[in-house]
Amino acid sequence: MNDVQPSPKRSRRGFTLIELLVVIAIIAILISLLLPAVQQAREAARRTQCKNALKQLVLALHNYESAHGAFPPSRIYPDVAIEDNASNESAYGSWTTMILPFVDQGNLGNQFDYNVAWSALANRDTIGTQLSIMTCPSTPTDSRIDPHWVTGAAAGDFGSINEIKKKVYTDVLGIPDPGSNARAGVLAKGPSNPIRNVIDGTSNTIMVGEAAGQPDVYIASGKMTADDFAAYSDDKVVDLGGRFVAADGIGWADPDDGFSINGATADGLDKYGPKMINAINVSEAFSFHTGGAQFGLADGSVRFISESVDAAVFVGACTRAGGEVSSEF
Repeated sequence: MNDVQPSPKRSRRGFTLIELLVVIAIIAILISLLLPAVQQAREAARRTQCKNALKQLVLALHNYESAHGAFPPSRIYPDVAIEDNASNESAYGSWTTMILPFVDQGNLGNQFDYNVAWSALANRDTIGTQLSIMTCPSTPTDSRIDPHWVTGAAAGDFGSINEIKKKVYTDVLGIPDPGSNARAGVLAKGPSNPIRNVIDGTSNTIMVGEAAGQPDVYIASGKMTADDFAAYSDDKVVDLGGRFVAADGIGWADPDDGFSINGATADGLDKYGPKMINAINVSEAFSFHTGGAQFGLADGSVRFISESVDAAVFVGACTRAGGEVSSEF
């Protein structure tokens, strides 16, 4: 009789603790390698969305110019399109409200009442409507509603280039003031400008650009802190119990949303410095894109300009008839 020997049972061996830790470490390394690439891809997509929104705005400005014979001014006042020493709150509209029919917002544009101040109760529902075309997706979305002056006004991330302050020429560039006309932008505070008034060339002249992040104030190092506010040398920031917000120019419909460019120091705490982009988001160009900001030109194109751009080159690009012609930006 043959004895049948039972086959030995195979022991099932699991992961040891060391092997498990090695696997976890490998996964962590892979994630750390892939995460920056994923974040860069997401930012690239957001930057493209921002560019497309800005492109729609500059094309709307051109369509407005074709329909009305001139670009809109940065702001309008009763009966005349000229700033007559009036305060901002008496302004009756801005370039953004005037181009609403040209960005598929005709119904919203029809709701806006130009017979009263832009911030009047009759316009609160309109100016409180958040429009994606007026914002950059890279901007933090903590709170995009004005908590200070015109409460309920929805924020925007784009502003018009109104003018260059004369001290930029005398104190920053070290040259004589060329006069108010030579310092003015395409969407100036005064009368409307037809495209023929862009003497410096449409492909060399900026009309609008990013001024992102308001109502909160951001400087080069991030959101403004109490220490930053204490060192800040201007009066365009308000302390709301430790939250530092722009004093005006917050809403997308706000007539004071434009840039009266001063330039700033590298930290953003003093004006009349050589840094023209990403120093501070109050009355200056500012974005949350790495290395620069996006701008819409008078030829309908959109260009990303480095934050290290030479001050004189940027200033020349912001005027419509200053005689400075450069494609170096």
